Amino acid sequence: MNPGELKASDLPNLEIVSNSISFNDIEGKNVVQGGKKSKICLDIQNTGKGDARHCKVIITAKGATRDIVINNKDVELIKAGATQTIELPITAGIGTIDGEVEFSVQVNEPNGFGTDPQLITVKTKAFEAPLVKITDYSLTAETGTTLKKKQPFDLQLLLQNIKHGSANDVVVSIELPQNVLILDGNLTTTYTVLEGGETKSLVYSLIVNNNYTSNTIPIKVHLKESLGKYAEDRTISLNLDQAMASTKIAIDARPEPLKEVLIAQFGSDVDRDIPVANIKQDKTFAVVIANENYKTEDNVPYALNDGSMFESYCLNTLGIPRNNVHYITEATLNSIKYQIDWLRQVMDAYNGEARIIFYYAGHGIPNESDHSAYLLPVDGYGNNTSTGYSLNLLYKELSAHPSKAVAVFLDACFSGTKRDGSMMASARGIRIKVADTSLTGNMVVFSAAQGDETAYPFKEQQHGLFTYYLLKTLKETKGNVTLGELSNSVIQYVKRQSIVVNGKMQTPTVIVSDTLKEEWKSLKLIQ
Repeated sequence: MNPGELKASDLPNLEIVSNSISFNDIEGKNVVQGGKKSKICLDIQNTGKGDARHCKVIITAKGATRDIVINNKDVELIKAGATQTIELPITAGIGTIDGEVEFSVQVNEPNGFGTDPQLITVKTKAFEAPLVKITDYSLTAETGTTLKKKQPFDLQLLLQNIKHGSANDVVVSIELPQNVLILDGNLTTTYTVLEGGETKSLVYSLIVNNNYTSNTIPIKVHLKESLGKYAEDRTISLNLDQAMASTKIAIDARPEPLKEVLIAQFGSDVDRDIPVANIKQDKTFAVVIANENYKTEDNVPYALNDGSMFESYCLNTLGIPRNNVHYITEATLNSIKYQIDWLRQVMDAYNGEARIIFYYAGHGIPNESDHSAYLLPVDGYGNNTSTGYSLNLLYKELSAHPSKAVAVFLDACFSGTKRDGSMMASARGIRIKVADTSLTGNMVVFSAAQGDETAYPFKEQQHGLFTYYLLKTLKETKGNVTLGELSNSVIQYVKRQSIVVNGKMQTPTVIVSDTLKEEWKSLKLIQ
């Protein structure tokens, strides 16, 4: 029917409802973002007396229109007096550029009773690529401190989009070796959107059965996102007998927008990818003591992590058998005595063939009268050295029987200060410089600080400063380092880091028995 043949009662009249045109994008940023979908919404009202049929909603654009696809829409019927909401999809490709686009929206009606064009202006933003990765992982268990067969453990993965662009339809799937079973958790997990910098924590409860024959457990993590090119798979290689973390990590899954995306990780770089030796040192024995939570004194930050990771390096990097390593947490005075007596008996039984490693992280205290030094048990009192364990006695016990070598590592200061540099509650407000100690036997002692200095923490790495650089050197050299090289590395880096970050000097020291003289510098922890 031609327009001239229409009766007044048949005429439609289409109008775009005032203020009804709106732009909507999936992330609510009010921008046409490269690689993202958006839409223009509007309400069309038919104020005429006749129905409107076979209409078309048309959008044209000018400005920064590169790689922007506009989808027009056919509307078959808008009844007289009715209002209809229309959504018009817009797709911005990865070639979208920064700028501004002006959309012109118009409804055409075959007989000429459509709407006048209306304009809406929207900013455009160039495509920002995401990159989805597994940035870190952690192991925990309700029982036990190391990964064992037939003992359930939890693998916690840290998933992160490390770029600014949002990733859509993210799929995470894990592939387990045969005889490694999943007890809880989903082998496949999906996320609709992972924004730039956003992290997610995934936890899988696993168990290794007795049929598993390898010491290494490769777990493959497959990642996908909607564009098919901005996600990286990762294989996580676990090892039987590797150390567990003490607790799971809580993740803030949706951080504030970042100017620079920081890579999320659990703990320290020295806590991951610990080198594994291809030797077994059957005649090397270690006692590792970590005291963090004291009953009468302030706690020692990160001491438990220090001890746990040093134990892991003993087992993995130095190749010391599990039965040869005693790891003690929150040691009382009797516990310390018992472990040192065990080492003394080992040296006696091996008749000079044993190598000994003693590591301690925790409080140390001075004797104000003679300036001697003591290890402080968790049940000890900082103002009463009779509740501590004398370093002089420690050195005497560890040299009571012949041995190939004894290496002592002390991440503690003995001046009466805490790891943060303040005085211990029991101290009298003055720093005490402990007296030098003479050693016998084949003994080398590495201490975190000298004289009246403080052994500081390294907060960013969640370790004592001394222990962090001790472990870092062992990691970088895979344990193949002489004690001379180890001391040079630790002393240099601890001094530099402490003066820059803390504004105060911390100088690790090395004390050597007369027997070893210069020979100690060529000794190694791996023989």
